[in-house]
Amino acid sequence: MSGLKVCAFCQNLAFQKCSGCQVVYYCTREHQKSDWKKHKKNCNPFKICDEVLEPYLVATRDIKPGEIIIQEPPLLIGPSQVTVPICLGCNKAIDVEKFKPCSKCGWPVCDSTCEKSPNHIPDCQYTVSKGSKVTISTFGSIHPYYQCITVLRCLYQKQFLPDIWNKINVLQSRCSERKSTSEYEKDRISIAQFILRFFKLKHIFNEEEVLRICGIVKVNAHEVPLTTPPYLALYETSSTLTHSCSPNCNKTFTKNGSLIIKAGTHIKKGEQLFLCYTDPLWGTMDRRRHLYETKFFWCSCKRCSDSTEFFTYFNAVRCQSSDCSGYLLPPTFLEQSINRKLPNWICNKCSCVNSSNHVQEILDRIGLDFKELPEKDIAAAINFLTIYEKYLHNNHYYLTKVKYTLSQLIGHEHETNLPQISDENLARKAKFCQNIVNLLNILAPGESRKKGLILFELHATVAELGRRNADPHQLVVIIQEAKKILIEASEALKHESECFPEGQIYIQALKNLKEMEVVLITLHQKIGDACL
Repeated sequence: MSGLKVCAFCQNLAFQKCSGCQVVYYCTREHQKSDWKKHKKNCNPFKICDEVLEPYLVATRDIKPGEIIIQEPPLLIGPSQVTVPICLGCNKAIDVEKFKPCSKCGWPVCDSTCEKSPNHIPDCQYTVSKGSKVTISTFGSIHPYYQCITVLRCLYQKQFLPDIWNKINVLQSRCSERKSTSEYEKDRISIAQFILRFFKLKHIFNEEEVLRICGIVKVNAHEVPLTTPPYLALYETSSTLTHSCSPNCNKTFTKNGSLIIKAGTHIKKGEQLFLCYTDPLWGTMDRRRHLYETKFFWCSCKRCSDSTEFFTYFNAVRCQSSDCSGYLLPPTFLEQSINRKLPNWICNKCSCVNSSNHVQEILDRIGLDFKELPEKDIAAAINFLTIYEKYLHNNHYYLTKVKYTLSQLIGHEHETNLPQISDENLARKAKFCQNIVNLLNILAPGESRKKGLILFELHATVAELGRRNADPHQLVVIIQEAKKILIEASEALKHESECFPEGQIYIQALKNLKEMEVVLITLHQKIGDACL
């Protein structure tokens, strides 16, 4: 009898499983409807597991690519630690010509509406309580006062709003790891001591409490690009997502700041859910160091553990031995740490050995040239590829970054469009787009935003190649292929808000799909059923 399922509403024998979470059962559809108001809060296609040191999420049913897994509003928002003065009501950069000091506390806000914003209550109340207003007179450059605001707002929740604080309090702070970094001491002086002294809160909070909250913000906050500059937000459930450099989930935001986590691949029941905390098109050393410096851990995910990056050779340097076509890589990148160097790099063909210092010198020189590339200069970018293809694997991250830039730039520079560019550059754009899509499918199959943008560019390029082909029958095949690519691009971008460039691209993709249908119908009328 222990294996029998019971209705969540009436406790009678049940056989109908909730299609959303695949966990709860009902005996009738009417009982499912009656229980929905209660159940919808917990109807998720995942469960939280906390059998190890940190909780993680596991799928409770098969999840389709593009399916929304989590959509949740922020627990708290605030400015980045390093920021120019912003309005503490709406988070936008201050307009020097229009701003007004808050009538109660003096912090700059846009207008009386922003002055009354709930976001501003903590900083306003703590400033008023200390007995004197804040005066901000320098705009357009980094201001040190703002680095305390988001932490201060967390302290406010702890003192006055325990329901929200209890959700923030369980988030990871990685205090023990942070104590070994120089950032910890900076935070102690510029944030913890500043808050306690400036806002006269020593009788309420202590330094250790403030530093722990600093860690919670650094480890868990998401940068929300809805304003200029972006602001930070803490979320409850999404903070449980584990990192992987090859994730199966990705994120975006609604226009009101809610976080959307969606499946980037087909996720099977029982599989763990992963999100990438860094840029998937960075090299392994850069990704791991960035994660250590911002999230305080050295990544050892499957991708980072494989120096070939799933045989893409994304970090590989060409062997410079005569007549050798091999590539140099270290046996592992996992020995990289704050005080340790990587082992020697070894050629996969001739076994030639190069020291990690020697390879790093080569990469540093290439990196300097990469940083000095003129913005929007197609010729300079192509020249960079021509020079460094001799030293790097074709998939190397430096070459991939330049190809990504060119894929977005060719056909858009100086108000030109695809019909105006040369056949050579058109073919080059198509090749670069396809190369990056192939890499993303292997390295970061769950990443949809970059993939969607590249696929949109690829569809337009393929369609233009077809237009330049005089054979109408071949044109039909090419346009159908472009349509297929565009459908994939629109699927990747369909949850992007129209306030983001990706959302605008999605809207354009839908328009282009309709136009392609018209073109195919017209061609069908001209040359017959061979079009369809």
